[in-house]
Amino acid sequence: MKERLIYLHLRHGDEETFRSALPEFGPLSSHRRPDGIIEIIDPGFDDPSRYQQIREMAMQEFFQDFAAFIRPDSPHFDAEPFLPLLRKANPGIYAIADMIEEVVEGNHLELKNRLKKYYYTLFGAETIETVLGFIKADQNASRAAADLYMHRNTLNYRLDHFVSVSEIDIRSFRGAVAVYLLFR
Repeated sequence: MKERLIYLHLRHGDEETFRSALPEFGPLSSHRRPDGIIEIIDPGFDDPSRYQQIREMAMQEFFQDFAAFIRPDSPHFDAEPFLPLLRKANPGIYAIADMIEEVVEGNHLELKNRLKKYYYTLFGAETIETVLGFIKADQNASRAAADLYMHRNTLNYRLDHFVSVSEIDIRSFRGAVAVYLLFR
């Protein structure tokens, strides 16, 4: 469990009442940023489903909905450029893979290039090419290892490292699509 920042854009309604209900879900602290985004600090973050429960409570109790971005715990990830997208995004809980889809579908080229540069800097071209090779091999590790001329253990090590640091599960369809869209 690590402390995590969650950014939330409340669509309408009474922000103070909403924020006063957050302690029901654990030791969460929140404050309103000057841009109107609510920043939640979750000192015991271990499961993003808690935020789905908060969203359900907000809709049932306060007739409010929101878009929330769970900031990845990746080293030096700058969430600031992505926060304006929360105002335009459909209500829901967005992990980084979901945010990548918003960036690509919204044709935000500057943000897309920023993300690509971030991941190339974080992992290096070799790991990114390994991840893309795995995706192009229909997420089949044996075929990807053969196509990339590498041992399967090396492939799995790189994939595991990418998933654990980026928080994008490329072994799932949703994560693979997000990475493919980002780097295509």
